[in-house]
Amino acid sequence: MDSLDDMILLAEVAETGSFTKGGQRLGMPKSTVSQRIAQLEARLGLRLLNRSTRQVTLTAAGQVYLDYCRRVRDEARNAAAAMGHLKTQPEGHLRITCPEITASHFMPGFLGGFASAHPGITVELIATNRHLDLLRERIDFAFRVGAPQGQDMILRRISAIRRVLVTAPAYLETCRAPMRPSDLAQHRCLIHDTQPDWTFTAGERLTLRPPAALSSDSMGFLLQSVLLGGGIALLPAYICQAFLATGALVRLLPDWTPAAYEMSMIFPSRENPSRAQLAFRDYVGAYDFSAFAEPHVGPTGG
Repeated sequence: MDSLDDMILLAEVAETGSFTKGGQRLGMPKSTVSQRIAQLEARLGLRLLNRSTRQVTLTAAGQVYLDYCRRVRDEARNAAAAMGHLKTQPEGHLRITCPEITASHFMPGFLGGFASAHPGITVELIATNRHLDLLRERIDFAFRVGAPQGQDMILRRISAIRRVLVTAPAYLETCRAPMRPSDLAQHRCLIHDTQPDWTFTAGERLTLRPPAALSSDSMGFLLQSVLLGGGIALLPAYICQAFLATGALVRLLPDWTPAAYEMSMIFPSRENPSRAQLAFRDYVGAYDFSAFAEPHVGPTGG
């Protein structure tokens, strides 16, 4: 038992006027209560209680100290009640991280739906392409692409991410569209740093590493560069859907299917997850992520 526990014990003894009754409130024998109070007085160098065979009363110093003891006891009770409430009600705060392109093109609707279902839970979204240390940064959930590795982490596969090879009509005004993947060597290819190899399937499987006219770790930057006619890029289909529908982007090599990649959610292994964490897990488990993998029809360049 520490000093704060002793303060709580003193408050119970003072209010009941008895070592026996004070101990009963806390499930402790009279001898232990008497010993702990004596040790508290010794640490403080002050006598807090007047003892008689019939009752226990506060000294002047004890009366002053009692006010502080009651505050400690009340705060401890409030903390216990709050923790109990978190176990039964989906309330609290979540820290979530994901790639910046996922944050801008998917998370608004996804987290908006979660907020509507759980208004008592606040969410902090950290959009970054860096792999943060979940434990050090106090991250509850991380959405990552590829095959994430992590000690003491739980991995939940979310969906395959379909990709499309795209460019802008303005770019095709300056050159002929590629007819085969090998033709990409003669084009301005905009490459994501983590995906230098492009794999296509059309009866046969072909992997190549096109020369990078421009490279970046930002899918958003590559998307905007393609829209401005800067070249050709292999991008997640879900971020291109609206631009393909309007003709701002066109698909290239429509007979060749680019290899998809995986999105996963990882989170620390915890013995006692909060209700907020459990609610988010359930929401993710029930959510329809098929839009990531569905084909997106749009104009083709040729």
